[in-house]
Amino acid sequence: MHTATNYYLVSLAVSDLMTLIIAWPSELYSIWEAYPWRFGKEFCVLKSYIQEITAYASVLTITAFTMERYAAICHPMRFQSFSNLSRSIKVIITVWIVAFCCALPYALYGKVFYAVIDPNTGQLLENSLVCNIPYELHDKMRYMFQVSAFVFFLLPMTIILVMYLLIGITLCRSDMVLDNKSIAKSSTAADPVKSRKSVLKMLVAVVIAFFLCWAPFHSQRLMTLYVELWTPELHNTQTTLFYISGVLYFVSATVNPILYNLMSKRFRQAFKRTLCKCCKKESSSDVNLFGNGTHKDFSSHYAYGRISRHGIIHQSTTIKDASLADMSV
Repeated sequence: MHTATNYYLVSLAVSDLMTLIIAWPSELYSIWEAYPWRFGKEFCVLKSYIQEITAYASVLTITAFTMERYAAICHPMRFQSFSNLSRSIKVIITVWIVAFCCALPYALYGKVFYAVIDPNTGQLLENSLVCNIPYELHDKMRYMFQVSAFVFFLLPMTIILVMYLLIGITLCRSDMVLDNKSIAKSSTAADPVKSRKSVLKMLVAVVIAFFLCWAPFHSQRLMTLYVELWTPELHNTQTTLFYISGVLYFVSATVNPILYNLMSKRFRQAFKRTLCKCCKKESSSDVNLFGNGTHKDFSSHYAYGRISRHGIIHQSTTIKDASLADMSV
């Protein structure tokens, strides 16, 4: 169990679980009641910081694991000479340190403030309290959003695409799928050609999933920065992109177990064994487990991006409406 692959999977699982545990409930609540923000400044800062950390850690873990697989498959002899568990642990620790450091600006600049002005009184509305990044910090966050889009999307996407392309070429040229301790082993009874095709399908799926899950996320962010004049068409595009990126943001945390675990025959067998043991324990112990708000559309009043996905709120506005874990299969 103590293998480099499993350590990368644990790191990925931790980041994905933290995303779902911290980000998902608050996002669902914001749909149920978009405003006012009811959880205080401390939770606003903590939520923003942790969500950014987990997003960065997930992307960096996938990238590091891709590089590990590339070295193992395309350069197996060289890989065996420097591959060891302690090195993988150091890589994972570095991933999390980088994620913690790069996410700091979101903890520093995330604020709780009133975002909407009543046109009748000219006063800020108490019910417009939001958790976000104020417009006056626009210039400071512009640099961070650019760095985030490059370091945590464009660069990883390029690395993953190129390395998986090279892995695919190597597998296509080989007579059989590589099978050694540093690479997750294929079933000995499996047909090599069938195994190779399954691996190639998984590689393609990983690249497509990574792009689809993260491209809208960063596009929506950059759009809030660079659009100066918001026409109705751009507003509708931004609103649509906002919700699409929100869905895919959480899909990215749920699709990783499918791509890196469930597509592995070894993982499925281990999962069945674990599930059977749990069922036996439950039956033997004879234990039984038993286990109106209003959605207010606030998107027209602020910067088309809640802090949960790290947008920047534009200046206060008036009210318009009351409305490859395992290469085996």
